[in-house]
Amino acid sequence: MRRRCGFGTAVLLLCACAAWGSGPKRPDPNQECSSCHADAAMASEKHEEGLRFWAAGGREGLSLQVTSDSLKGTVHEDLACTDCHGGVAEIPHAEKLPRVACTCHGELAAELAAGVHAPKGPAAASVPSCVNCHGAHRILPKSSANSASNQANVAATCGACHGDSEKMRALGVRVANPLKSYLRSEHGRAAAVGSDRKVATCAACHGAHKILSATDAASPVNKRNVPATCGTCHGAVRDEYVKSIHGSALASGRLESPSCADCHGEHDIEGKERPTSRVYPVNVAESTCAQCHSSLRLADRFDLPRDRVTSYQGSFHGLASTYGKTNVANCASCHGIHNILPSSDAASTINPANLAATCGKCHPGAGAAFSRISIHQNVAVSQNRVLDWIRWFYLIVIAGTLGGMALHQALDFVRRYRDALRVLRPLLIYTRMTAAERLQHLGLLATFFLLVLTGFALKYPYSAWGWPFRVIPGGFDARSLIHRIAGVLMIADSLYHVGYLAFSVRGRQLAKEMVPKLRDLRDALAQLGWFLGRAPHEARFGRFSYAEKAEYLALVWGTAVMVLTGLVLWFKAWAAHVLPSWGYAAAEMVHFYEAVLAASSILIWHLYAVFVHTDRPPFNPTWITGGMTRRSMEHEHPEELERMESEKKA
Repeated sequence: MRRRCGFGTAVLLLCACAAWGSGPKRPDPNQECSSCHADAAMASEKHEEGLRFWAAGGREGLSLQVTSDSLKGTVHEDLACTDCHGGVAEIPHAEKLPRVACTCHGELAAELAAGVHAPKGPAAASVPSCVNCHGAHRILPKSSANSASNQANVAATCGACHGDSEKMRALGVRVANPLKSYLRSEHGRAAAVGSDRKVATCAACHGAHKILSATDAASPVNKRNVPATCGTCHGAVRDEYVKSIHGSALASGRLESPSCADCHGEHDIEGKERPTSRVYPVNVAESTCAQCHSSLRLADRFDLPRDRVTSYQGSFHGLASTYGKTNVANCASCHGIHNILPSSDAASTINPANLAATCGKCHPGAGAAFSRISIHQNVAVSQNRVLDWIRWFYLIVIAGTLGGMALHQALDFVRRYRDALRVLRPLLIYTRMTAAERLQHLGLLATFFLLVLTGFALKYPYSAWGWPFRVIPGGFDARSLIHRIAGVLMIADSLYHVGYLAFSVRGRQLAKEMVPKLRDLRDALAQLGWFLGRAPHEARFGRFSYAEKAEYLALVWGTAVMVLTGLVLWFKAWAAHVLPSWGYAAAEMVHFYEAVLAASSILIWHLYAVFVHTDRPPFNPTWITGGMTRRSMEHEHPEELERMESEKKA
């Protein structure tokens, strides 16, 4: 009886299933959605969120048109529309649906909420959601070359926001365009070519979903965690670094100690073969190691030698490196790259027992004696009394010898010039410069060279110009005072000259004859022809040649410009009220460039005329005596000589 009852139950169940299967088929929810959303007209209806994210061939434009191919080949291919878009109670559905929540990925959503991309605070509307990084419908597995999370595309995905410097600054992110820096790095180049091996991407270093601020102790890019982060790919290097003096100091909490990013860069990490790389051999000592080891603050805090950078730069290796030689020893060549240890450590490459091997890498056969030679200039001197004596002996001998030579030659020059002038003076019968004119010239000469010296000393403090003011106590204030006094005296001298031109007969005649004429152009062409051997003789000049007129007019212009801009720089508070915002910077620029032009012109043009272009070596004495000989007048101003002699006869 029980067996018959069981058989009947089975028959009834089969009949029920057959009856259920023969009823109306349940509609496919995706087909119901596609009946509207596949319409091409929906493409013009933009998604209200209008967010940015990466997809194959560019950014996926969000619209309300979704076809049957939208999910094909994606990780969500087997999902129904309503699995993500909740709130659809009937078709057609309400115009506003709840925002999509990736509820299947609750663990990842929790990670995202714990990071800097969590939507909170005033900037909540600007932080990315899942669709910003992964896409909306065309979400592909990261193994796909077109996936937004493929390592070849991660930089562009993150760069959609972080490549916009203005937006990042508005959100308080101060790193300037990390996308641009990353793309030129070794990591960025490797990722861009679609390398099969693992490449450092934004997500690999910062994390994919739980992205924390670098100041967070749990962040993988927190300075103390950087070695471990880089070590996921560079394990052997990490093991060397953590044992080094830098690694152990960082692990103990001394954040001044360099991590990987301090030496190699953060986003712009480049190979040592590229001249722009921080670890390019020439840059190692010049900038990378120097950023810490030239710091007096760090030297005092950690009891480090102060002169290691400058003493290396003054050595043969440092000088050769300055010239761009990449095969000479730099800091890393001797101290190690990642395995830097103090010299007292037996494993250190600069431990006395290991120096012969360290030097032998470049100098085969170098023994213990060779390795005792210090490559840091002056370090050995400060440690050896004999060398110190040699240095002081030669400093005294050089100063005494050169000083004595200079004094001897100066006395010889003065005596010979006095004797020559005694013979020459009776011949100086033609007045070229009166006493008043020589006084004006002397005032201009003295103030000009004082202004050049003290001005360039400010601009180039470590040049020969600035050396005197750096070694004497109160040198900077003295320089400033001398510059201003010289400026005031030049203004006074210029005003005296203007008065001389206006109120004296000779001055008015001088001003009249300084006016350029058409003849000056003809004289310049004739003189050029003589220079080139095309004319039989030089041009015949009157009181002033075209060259003297040009120099005088340039002097007038240059003095006016220097005085005006100098007053702006001196009285900057007053100038700020009467000039536009760029006025002070313009005055400073013009003042400097005009000074360069004036100093160079005097050196090339005027001093040549006085010391070279003269028949009375070692220089033309007219600026001292005021007179010229007949021979000089015939050579330089023949027409003026004829005029002066005709006036005497009259």
